[in-house]
Amino acid sequence: MAGGIWTAQNKRRPGAYINTKGAPQAQPDTDLGRTLLIGSADLGWGPSGVVEVDNTTDFKAVLGAELSDTRLIPLRETLKGALTVLYLNQNGGEKAKVEDAKLPWNLTAKYAGTVGNTLTVTVEKDPDDETLITVKTLLGTSLVDEQVVRTTTASGLESNKYVDVVFTGDATEPVGEVAASDGGADFSAKAGQAKLDVLAVSTSYQLAGGTTKTSDVTEMLNDVLATENYNVVTTAGFAADNNIHSLVVAAVKRLRDEEGYKIRTVVPVMEGASKYDHEAISVVNNGVELVDGSILTATQAAGWFAGAASAADAGTSLTYTAYPDAIAAAPKRTNEQTVNALNAGQVVFTTLRNGSAVVEQDINSLVTLTEDKPAAFQKNRVVRTLDTIATNTMETFQSQFLGKINNDSTGRSLFKTDRVSYLKSLSDNAVIQPVDAVDLNVEPGEDRDAILVTLGVTPIDAMEKLYMTIFVN
Repeated sequence: MAGGIWTAQNKRRPGAYINTKGAPQAQPDTDLGRTLLIGSADLGWGPSGVVEVDNTTDFKAVLGAELSDTRLIPLRETLKGALTVLYLNQNGGEKAKVEDAKLPWNLTAKYAGTVGNTLTVTVEKDPDDETLITVKTLLGTSLVDEQVVRTTTASGLESNKYVDVVFTGDATEPVGEVAASDGGADFSAKAGQAKLDVLAVSTSYQLAGGTTKTSDVTEMLNDVLATENYNVVTTAGFAADNNIHSLVVAAVKRLRDEEGYKIRTVVPVMEGASKYDHEAISVVNNGVELVDGSILTATQAAGWFAGAASAADAGTSLTYTAYPDAIAAAPKRTNEQTVNALNAGQVVFTTLRNGSAVVEQDINSLVTLTEDKPAAFQKNRVVRTLDTIATNTMETFQSQFLGKINNDSTGRSLFKTDRVSYLKSLSDNAVIQPVDAVDLNVEPGEDRDAILVTLGVTPIDAMEKLYMTIFVN
């Protein structure tokens, strides 16, 4: 009897031909939990452009400051809600460096900026073995790297998180007893050894020449917004009257409405400004007081809401979600002020009697209701649901149908079957009400290569109001 695996049903001999494969799995939402934060601080360190960070990141190495630094409050708060933050670092300028003829290396700061000028490299000889060299890198007074090499292996010194090292032994003139005729790699090693041999027992070299030139965020903004992988962008940290908020809002509206990117943004409220009035724009009205007594403004607290919004899936509402480490809203809003803010489409933090601060209601800035955008569009959970369906449908069409499946009744039926199955998975997870096949129509479009899809769905919202009557007998 024959057997084995098969790729086509073309076997000649009788037998059992069995393949074992993993069942196709739904592709995860790779955008979930990813927040793009436009950096508002002049850090003087780090890559220019997007820096991807999470709670395990060595922030001092990549941004020049610990996460506890007050300049990174917006980032710290965003990471309380997000899984990953794409931090747009506006850092340009010149790199600090050391090019000393006494050393067999050129030392250059990893990144541009004035933080590089606080880097010091020390070279120390072992008192018991002068061929043994300890090279330390200090940021200010903090030791950030330590390596041990021998004078005979100076080329083995490696770059670290703060300093790039280039061995220059092969480019130096002969020193001491080293003769030019020694040549080649041997000359390179001997030149490096000779330089280290004549150094004092301990020498220090401070990097210098680092400058910070803040990049123009408007020049990089559109490219970053359109090319990075995220689902919520925020301008948390910028003053409420900064023009950056309106720039990002305009870009998000354009990317959603004209290019199909289902992204959203969170900005702080600006008193007296015109309303954003859009389902993809959330506006934070106030801040919070943390357990350590520090007060976060609306623009700082906007970071947490953006992070939490990016991590919330289509079946999650942030209504009454507690702000981590917060004990009160700041400032506290009266009932009238809260109602007015909600009616204006603003996210409000409210103080509860249990000593916590919560999101009053998970809403966006949409206030003008139309037939195309009814009241349900004011809820962020509903918008996340609709965005999820739209994005999944687009990605499925592009990866499995576009250019691969015929535009005939069979092909359109295949697409409908795929979408019905996907929508059933959403209803099974209580994201939408069950969808009947008659609610989804896939028809020929006006062009021979087009299809026209119409779908009716009812997103499920969370309970938010309780009306109760108690009768006394």
